[in-house]
Amino acid sequence: MLAVSAVPALAADALPTAVLVWESGQVNPACNRSDELERNVAAYLGRDAFEASAPITIRVSLRRGPAQPVIVADISKIGEDGKVVGVRSVSGGASCESLDDALTLVVALMLEAPPEEPVPASAEAPVPSAPPEPAQPEPAANEPALEAEEPPPPPGFLVVSAGVGSALGLLPFPNVGPRLQIDLKPRRFWGIALAGQALLGSRSELPGSGAIGYRLLQTSAALCPADSMSDSGWFSACAGLELAWLEAEGSELAPHRRKTHLLVSPALRLQVAKRVAGPLLLGGSLQVSFPISRNRYTYRDEQGARQLAFEVASPSLMLGVFAAFRLF
Repeated sequence: MLAVSAVPALAADALPTAVLVWESGQVNPACNRSDELERNVAAYLGRDAFEASAPITIRVSLRRGPAQPVIVADISKIGEDGKVVGVRSVSGGASCESLDDALTLVVALMLEAPPEEPVPASAEAPVPSAPPEPAQPEPAANEPALEAEEPPPPPGFLVVSAGVGSALGLLPFPNVGPRLQIDLKPRRFWGIALAGQALLGSRSELPGSGAIGYRLLQTSAALCPADSMSDSGWFSACAGLELAWLEAEGSELAPHRRKTHLLVSPALRLQVAKRVAGPLLLGGSLQVSFPISRNRYTYRDEQGARQLAFEVASPSLMLGVFAAFRLF
């Protein structure tokens, strides 16, 4: 027969309760999820576990872990005499909400654990030859060991951004145009980026008279192995494929001609943005494209000889600035 079967059940008014103290500490911006923790523990235990006049105190202190931006919570159980009788630490992600599940389990176990001897004060015990191990309450029967629990993965997010960009190599410089992008970061998977861009205002002036004007419409899809959002900003590194429709049209040339070509380009992109207010971010991007076909645009001079006006470069660069809004 198991030893626990001989322990009488506590009466409802004898079940342990505690006062909850929440300290945000080094976490900036500060967060307070004490109300959520009280509700979660009550749901886990099936009873109200906190009251203002309780003899026990549960103190939750937040701090930043060595690997930014991880948040660590130190939980202390303090007896009626003011002495610490139990300590636990749990790690989360970049947000306070990521600690909810682990905090609920640890606090519930501390409240349900049998009474323990307080940690002795240094003046009341002989100096040990080595630092003593902190007192650790044994986990309740049939409960998983907290040391084996891994921190939950960072939450996913969705970002919509709009801005302007300019290319070097895809079109004659200067050129500029609008860009729209959607970035989805699922939990436990790489980020996914979809974008569209238009570039206008690019011309090749020809000797004597006449010019060639260029317009480009581009779409792209990419996967982002590095895609992270923190309290301070957003960083992503992506690799993908671009499809572009490049149109060249003669001006003041005879005969008048217009050509449209399809460009297929593998591409790499870096994006960095800083949070300025709530879900609003401002940032910039750098992209390197590798067009598979390097289109050439030529004209005939007054002697009838064919001359080069512009050739698509590989690799080519694209720079941009944007404003982004995090939807969740």
